[in-house]
Amino acid sequence: MLATVAVIEFAEAQPTEFRVDTFDARGNRSGYFVIDTKTGRVDRYDTKSNHLGYGQATTSGRIDLYDTKSNRTGYGTVTPFRSNGNGSKR
Repeated sequence: MLATVAVIEFAEAQPTEFRVDTFDARGNRSGYFVIDTKTGRVDRYDTKSNHLGYGQATTSGRIDLYDTKSNRTGYGTVTPFRSNGNGSKR
């Protein structure tokens, strides 16, 4: 009897995108943002995953937001953080 064993190792890739859920003043979920840390692109979605707009994040944490027709709708800030590779923040 001949047995073949294959061992495949995958390098754990550092995720470049993360999701931030948003809530209204009553605590109801109002949508979410997807932030690409590599490019700084921010995409905004409602609770049904309809694309509402986009933005650009700077290294200081400021995000300029635009609707789907490229009209500026405002800005926000996020606190930059680094991941230690296992999903927790430092």
